[in-house]
Amino acid sequence: MANALTPEHCARELARLMNAQADTCGKILEKSNQQQKLVEELNEPALLSLLSEKQALIQQNDKLSTQALPYRRQWEDGLRDRATPVQRAAVEAAWNRVLETLDRIVKLEDASRAVLESQKSSVSKEINKLQRGKMLNKAYGNAQMFRPPEPPRYSDKQG
Repeated sequence: MANALTPEHCARELARLMNAQADTCGKILEKSNQQQKLVEELNEPALLSLLSEKQALIQQNDKLSTQALPYRRQWEDGLRDRATPVQRAAVEAAWNRVLETLDRIVKLEDASRAVLESQKSSVSKEINKLQRGKMLNKAYGNAQMFRPPEPPRYSDKQG
């Protein structure tokens, strides 16, 4: 756990870690843009590879967040009030970068999810059509086997 004794040290480390998070979130945003295209193209192999790369970036971001937590706590517990306006502005700017990038990522993820839901609905409708077709074929496909016999074509009128 970090032991930031001065507002300067806390502000410097917190801004550094949050800027690193913003950079990582920027890379995640790039992957999310690529993901959107791959989802629309239905390119599953490339999508799976991209999601793996994206997961590594998310883990890196989580690690940075964990490292920043002690500084953030100390900052919020009073070091912010003792920091200079320049130090507060640096931390706030880094925080805003993270939030803005995360907001853009969430919007892209929502768009990708909507495309996937639409594709899922389309596939579900096609499966239902196939199932109905199978049921109709089963019900009426063998109808010729159960046809009543045809009446005789010739009749014996002497009878």
